[in-house]
Amino acid sequence: MKESDTMNKGMTPKDMVMWRNKMGLSQQQAAERLGYKDRSSICHFEKGSKPITPRITMLCELLMEKHNDKLARRA
Repeated sequence: MKESDTMNKGMTPKDMVMWRNKMGLSQQQAAERLGYKDRSSICHFEKGSKPITPRITMLCELLMEKHNDKLARRA
């Protein structure tokens, strides 16, 4: 998932799974980071049964940037 790609066309269910795996998060942890109470919404996003909104895409990108910044500081 490239940042410029997701900004232009949004996240796909596959992108959501890749994002969560790169972040090292369970579905429950991803849900909490994105403001959901439980993992059911993440499960629906990853199955494609619920659309991934531009808001969720933007939050995922911001969380990934923050994650990458932390990793860069450790190096």
